[in-house]
Amino acid sequence: MPLDFPATRTEGLRRLSHFIPKAGREYASQRNYDRGPDGHPNVSALSPYIRHRMVTEPEVIRSVLGRHSASAAEKFIQEVFWRTYWKGWLEMRPGVWTAYKAGLGQGLNRLDTEGGLRADWEAACLGQTGIDAFDHWAKELAETGYLHNHARMWFASIWIFTLRLPWELGADFFMRHLLDGDPASNTLGWRWVAGLHTRGKNYLALESNIAKYTDGRFRPSGLAQTTAPLDEPGPLPRMDLPLPDIFNNGPKTGWLLTEEDLTPTFAMPMRPLPMAVMPRAAHRSWPRSSC
Repeated sequence: MPLDFPATRTEGLRRLSHFIPKAGREYASQRNYDRGPDGHPNVSALSPYIRHRMVTEPEVIRSVLGRHSASAAEKFIQEVFWRTYWKGWLEMRPGVWTAYKAGLGQGLNRLDTEGGLRADWEAACLGQTGIDAFDHWAKELAETGYLHNHARMWFASIWIFTLRLPWELGADFFMRHLLDGDPASNTLGWRWVAGLHTRGKNYLALESNIAKYTDGRFRPSGLAQTTAPLDEPGPLPRMDLPLPDIFNNGPKTGWLLTEEDLTPTFAMPMRPLPMAVMPRAAHRSWPRSSC
């Protein structure tokens, strides 16, 4: 399947139907292999549609369980749930998002004042570091808006531990390009690689691992071999989720449909009166930007 993402629910459902036969043990055994941008046939590539809720998590799981047992499809189902888990985790810890935004602001300010850092950052964004695998992924991401999940982990690790760039700038680079990028999955994924989410345990990209799971397409040299995880003050406090009390008193309610949720469901006891849609510019089917 070519790596193209028409932004319609019909296309998302078509991709789901196409992938269902592979969602069981075949997915479990092949999901870690990044075989290049020509469609990534061993993964579903449904994430842009799930991220914008053109196709929902319950729809995906029901469809998969209609073909496979829960045990056979366990790995795929886990991946679907990760996105929901990340959202809930971050929603209960808004200080993590505030801290990321503050760190990003500091990183952007450093780009204005530190010429060496800016040169290294630009080389990383443009895929001009000399690390073949990393440079390929930087260009693939900018051109397609998508990266295989394993490549995202390797890329983030190289960005942080080999290139020694601020992790917040890397997370920002992903957010400005990924069609499936959302604040929770992206921010917490980068924090996990850095060793901030699971404190003291970071993810290190290794030449042998990259060579194995790219079928020998890449064997980058010069990667960091050992490194300490990043550290920060904390942990930041956890808060309870707010209760939707406003829906219990029968107020007049409107509904604003944005790209965050393109499959509105009225699960709460309310009947919205007006509905408004906030579209993106007509010439852009998904949110994208240049480096």
